[in-house]
Amino acid sequence: MKNHSYFLLALALAGCVENKQQEQQADNTVQQAEKPAVTKPSKAPATPAVKHPLPEKIVRERASGTVTLLDAANGKPVAEVNDNVELEAGIPEKGWSATLVTTELTANQEEGQILKKGTPIIADGKTVGKLLKDVEIEMTYKNDKGVHTGVFHAAVQQSSIKPASVIENALAAYLKQHPERTKSDMQSFIKQFQLEALDNSAPFKEYYNYESAADDPSPGFRTVLVFHKDKLIGIVDSRKIQLEGVKHTQLDRGYNGYFFPDTEEGLKKKYITKFNQFVNSAD
Repeated sequence: MKNHSYFLLALALAGCVENKQQEQQADNTVQQAEKPAVTKPSKAPATPAVKHPLPEKIVRERASGTVTLLDAANGKPVAEVNDNVELEAGIPEKGWSATLVTTELTANQEEGQILKKGTPIIADGKTVGKLLKDVEIEMTYKNDKGVHTGVFHAAVQQSSIKPASVIENALAAYLKQHPERTKSDMQSFIKQFQLEALDNSAPFKEYYNYESAADDPSPGFRTVLVFHKDKLIGIVDSRKIQLEGVKHTQLDRGYNGYFFPDTEEGLKKKYITKFNQFVNSAD
């Protein structure tokens, strides 16, 4: 009888344990259902590689993708050029710029004044575009490699130009990354845009390029970096620049001055006087 009682007690305890396990499993099931599903964060899509990045040297604006040039603003197609082709674009007006297009010429082409529709546009011996109509060669010259080159005018939309190839855009972005503005900081920019040194405004040192000949066959300065004691104190430009915290100063002959807040007022006035005297004495 005693053994039988132990057996019944064991069965009862086993039943309790089994019921407890079932209750715990049920609780776990409810808790898992109440918890939101945990999903692994999806990987950000890979940034597509830039097929045609800007070259190391940017003397002039570059075409953004395949670009159709017109014979005038809102005019008719005159030429098609490939991505990154150099365009000597003038000052924008209502979203358009005049531009010069250069192409290397064959011996036969040098003798004529007209390039026929379908003629390839050649740069450094490679085809970089084609003419969509007959064009008149406005000027010929030998390039730095001694190759005969022809020039003609066209019009380009600003939206068809790579923004980073426009020196004013590039300069504003560069200064955000180099707020110290030392000459060593600026060397990479000077080299990329091929700015030339000028020493005729002592104690100031200038680095400059010229405006486009598309608007004026004898262009003046475009962008001038003004240094004093190895620090960039200001910028002069024939076009407008958007610089954070820098006020615009109107200079002579339509030039725009931008002097940084930490530039001494005396230095600013001294340079402005020198610059205005220089541009007013120029032809």
